[in-house]
Amino acid sequence: MTRCVLFTLMTLLAACAGTPESQPPAQAKAEPAKRWNPSTLKEETKQTAMAASRDYFGCIQDELMHYRYQGGDSRYETQALLRRCEKRLQPIRTAFDAEGVDPRITRRYLKRKRTQAARFVLRNLMAVEAQARAARQTGE
Repeated sequence: MTRCVLFTLMTLLAACAGTPESQPPAQAKAEPAKRWNPSTLKEETKQTAMAASRDYFGCIQDELMHYRYQGGDSRYETQALLRRCEKRLQPIRTAFDAEGVDPRITRRYLKRKRTQAARFVLRNLMAVEAQARAARQTGE
């Protein structure tokens, strides 16, 4: 008896679940056409973006190597350091614009690169700040 009730419930639930074919085909096919497909980027554009990204992070690392702690707020120092390397991201915007990438996607990509760099710089500057503070405390 329990098996029969369980089987009936399972069959009923399976029938009520619906299938993907129950959706209107026009709506299902129209959606992918509106979206930009990231796999359509040319290999040259990808290489340009990767090279500019490496150049940007290389510039940031060079700036960090020459950085000397002067007692300022690490957040302001981070912004100043990032501004010096900002021009290195311009080839990415140019390449994406030439490829026809949606400007929102370009902005989001560049924002992600800037955020990654800001986190990296801020982490390093806070470490330098902590070392300087520890050196002052041990010297007192």
